[in-house]
Amino acid sequence: MSQTTRRAQSPAAAAALPIIERLVATLDDENLDLEQGRRVRYETYSLSKNQGLLELNRLIPALAGAAAAGPLRDALAELHAKLEINQRSLAVQLKACEAVSEIITRAIQDGQSDGTYTALAWSRSGE
Repeated sequence: MSQTTRRAQSPAAAAALPIIERLVATLDDENLDLEQGRRVRYETYSLSKNQGLLELNRLIPALAGAAAAGPLRDALAELHAKLEINQRSLAVQLKACEAVSEIITRAIQDGQSDGTYTALAWSRSGE
């Protein structure tokens, strides 16, 4: 975004744009890591997203009077779209982790059981 465009907007909108750009860049990096199956630095991404959202929240009172038009509206729309993609990607990752966790839990439980109280043991005793 050019400096001229930023100056034409309210000071609060001009302050919000670099924050939104950093958030979008962070989301793009995290989404790319998730998409490509690379090791994801969840803590680093989380800290960066939290910091950006905190900065935006602090600007909300100043932005309330500013019209979300032009570059600010476009940047917010892009941020919203990236957040939705990130949410879906993280939900898929979480679901996969839950599935693996269930498999491991089941294997541990099966390994600790000697079969004494299983339905299979009771059905054999009646034969």
